[in-house]
Amino acid sequence: MIERRVTVLHRSAGRSTTTAPLREDLRARHDRAATDVRTAGRRGDMPGLLDATRRVQQVLTAARRDLGPDDPDTLVAEGTLAVALLLGYDRTGGLELATHNLAAREALLGPDHPASLAAADAVAAAHRETGDAEEAVRRHEDVITRRTRVLGENHPCTIASRAAVAIARADTGDLRGAAGLLAATLEVAERALGDGHAVTDDVRELLADCRAADAAERAAEPIGEPEPPTGVLPRMRRPPEDAEPPTEVLPRTPDPREDTLPTFFDRPSGPLRVVR
Repeated sequence: MIERRVTVLHRSAGRSTTTAPLREDLRARHDRAATDVRTAGRRGDMPGLLDATRRVQQVLTAARRDLGPDDPDTLVAEGTLAVALLLGYDRTGGLELATHNLAAREALLGPDHPASLAAADAVAAAHRETGDAEEAVRRHEDVITRRTRVLGENHPCTIASRAAVAIARADTGDLRGAAGLLAATLEVAERALGDGHAVTDDVRELLADCRAADAAERAAEPIGEPEPPTGVLPRMRRPPEDAEPPTEVLPRTPDPREDTLPTFFDRPSGPLRVVR
């Protein structure tokens, strides 16, 4: 994320003498649970993620009841729950909630408010996580255009969006184009933010991953023209005499979710931004 700690977008939200203590308590509970969501998600700690998600849900329920469904603090908790659902593999539910959260932020703050742009970037990433990389590219590019206009091309959030669209392009199969975009983005990040900045570090890591994936894909490509099919099944090889007999037990089918934890929400363009 832009900062390694979890923050909220609305520290300047209106206060009243009657709701201030309640609001501060909800914020503190939210921040603890949101931190745990991201920590557990990064580690693949599903029990920890489920527990943190349950606590975020409790905060959101209380915020909707005591502050109202359109209160800025409520919208922050709602956005965090969308992240938790996506990390917990309820990606359809996470996309639906992220989309609702974006509409609510735009209605409250306007479409070009930094918090609304953060939510728009999160929805784009959620589309990528649910398998629609083309839609993710389209949405990320729209966010880049608006963030450049509102925040400037060297703002960390704008740079993060450029990294996010590169990830989405990689998911469409354009690994080489994604690597080129990440390389250009890294140059901007190093110049504008410097080495050691969270966004710079994330872009550098993404570039290394993308280049490695592209190299592996090119190495796997066959050399020369493949031989035409002969229409004859290949001859079955006889197993060696010392081979173990079959156990009549089917091999374990790996869970497709294993080793495929979503990476976006530990990346620079996650849905919650520092907007004071």
